[in-house]
Amino acid sequence: MPLAERLAAWLTGRREPDLGHLPIEGHLPEFDGLTGWFNSEPLTRDTLKGRVVLVDFWTHSCVNCQRTLAYLNAWHEAYSPLGLVIIGVHTPEFDFEKDAESLRRAIEVAGIRYPVAADNDYALWNAYGNRYWPAHYFADHAGNLRHHQFGESGHEQGEAVIRSLLAEAGAKPTFPSVSGQITENTDFRRIKSPETYLGFNRMEYLGSPETVRPGVTRHFSGVPHPAKNVFYLEGLWEMDDEWAAPAEPGATLAMRFDAARVFIVAVGPNDGATAELTIDGEPPLRQLGADAVNENGRAIITFRDGRLYRLFDAGSDYGERTLCLTFREPGTRLYALTFG
Repeated sequence: MPLAERLAAWLTGRREPDLGHLPIEGHLPEFDGLTGWFNSEPLTRDTLKGRVVLVDFWTHSCVNCQRTLAYLNAWHEAYSPLGLVIIGVHTPEFDFEKDAESLRRAIEVAGIRYPVAADNDYALWNAYGNRYWPAHYFADHAGNLRHHQFGESGHEQGEAVIRSLLAEAGAKPTFPSVSGQITENTDFRRIKSPETYLGFNRMEYLGSPETVRPGVTRHFSGVPHPAKNVFYLEGLWEMDDEWAAPAEPGATLAMRFDAARVFIVAVGPNDGATAELTIDGEPPLRQLGADAVNENGRAIITFRDGRLYRLFDAGSDYGERTLCLTFREPGTRLYALTFG
């Protein structure tokens, strides 16, 4: 970045990260083994020659991925006219995310206009040796991988990489970076509860004393005072490798968490199923998540499509609370609780 531009950026309070030299980390893998494309015909390395490429590994029920989409959409709008191609590689974490129609709906809801490739068989995931959602891989106009980063942080650095690689290709942006214009309402330092998987394979945080096995339906006794960051079941529940499902009306899931928002990944039956939400024993009628409604003074969530459901939103009011979901009908498959 020339001295005059560095001075102008400093004066306007928008310094770009000092990237130094971006080494060659490898070469852009071919886009083989994918199971579908959205917003684009199938792309190849040859069709991408001369373009700067950002490959984003994501999955549509992941709240961490969803929070990055605003940045990806902004980068696509700002930089695609200058030669950037963003490819969202959708590699499902759960089996239900392999459904093409569910992915199509998620793309539409998120307002994604860049190409999305379905990687149901993990072909491209394995070609990159990737292990994370979200994950960004940046390639220059010659097809060399020059940078990678994982997780939700580092948006300003990621945009600086894009700008640097576009400049190498001869298309230096003449406008300020756009990442700083996006409002982030999550304070990650204050989220004190981990992502909590509810299926047998990754059931680290079950606090109920009963022994569980996949493929078995059993009764859980619950506990009167949940400990922090473990979940408890009460009533009859069915267990699977990926999910837990209430098997009778009145079955409950409880967890004491430390955050401001609660989300759950779930799939309801085709005709829908409902659950009643309480926080510290009361319906949070003034802090309902986007998927909860006030039904005659009760906080109700209807589960149907396989996706991330927003249960509770306290804005900037972080703290410890106890969540309880009481299911009116059986059959909702619950995969993970996440927090914001």
